[in-house]
Amino acid sequence: MMTSNMLSTFTSLLMIVSVYGFTFNGSNIISNGRRQWQTTKSTTSLNADLPAFLAGNPDVAIPAAMEGARREFFLWFVGASGGAGIARSQFPKMYENTRIVSSLKGVGPTAGGDMIPLNPLCFYPSDISREDYKKIVNNRKSIEQIVDSGPKDSYLAELGYLTYPAFVAGNPGCNPLALRAIFDTFATGTNNVEPNVAQNAIDSFKADPSGTTFANMLLVSKLRGFSAIFALLFLLGLADVIAFDAAYRGWFPEWPGKDNLPFGLISPGLWTIPQYWI
Repeated sequence: MMTSNMLSTFTSLLMIVSVYGFTFNGSNIISNGRRQWQTTKSTTSLNADLPAFLAGNPDVAIPAAMEGARREFFLWFVGASGGAGIARSQFPKMYENTRIVSSLKGVGPTAGGDMIPLNPLCFYPSDISREDYKKIVNNRKSIEQIVDSGPKDSYLAELGYLTYPAFVAGNPGCNPLALRAIFDTFATGTNNVEPNVAQNAIDSFKADPSGTTFANMLLVSKLRGFSAIFALLFLLGLADVIAFDAAYRGWFPEWPGKDNLPFGLISPGLWTIPQYWI
């Protein structure tokens, strides 16, 4: 199971790097094209139109390069806005999940005894009792049986997915914090998981009564969820930079702050852009 999780994490990372590389190369092409446009005004009729256009010559239409930059801006702006909406919707969920987990500290029955230490990056309010952990993973019911007898209170539950309410119902009298921790190892950031994924995790936990495998998988699961959000934010920031570059080339190509970013946002400052607006 750990091997599968590591492979999945590596694949996700590779996809992110590939997307970043593609976007970065695209940004370089855009930037290089802009520099070439600025340095070859005398050799191309397209760029030769810009000074006349900026001078207000009514016989000169907006250069095609500026029109292309404006279309490019809207493309990146719409894409970044959609991604930002997805990212914003995740933060309340992350906060709510953290709040719920924190509220489970000291709640419900517990066998006490030795504890399974959890990494602080798991953001759990306390370690998990080893006896509470064993009681759950040694449940005689299989995951399929828990799914079959569990509540069908959602569309995915009707489709045969293991839901958190079904997992709780299938482990009566168990410690709530331990239940949440074990479920989080195979359901990254959600309350639904495929039964075979959950069963494979439970089987690996049974083979390790010490709880080390469980603690490691919980950490990997949490880091995977956090890294997905941070990667999305990074790509959104990159998209915003490209969108701003396109806006600069499309509406205010003579604004001096562009050559000194990010300090140009302060001096001469964003508020000076209207002075150079076309």
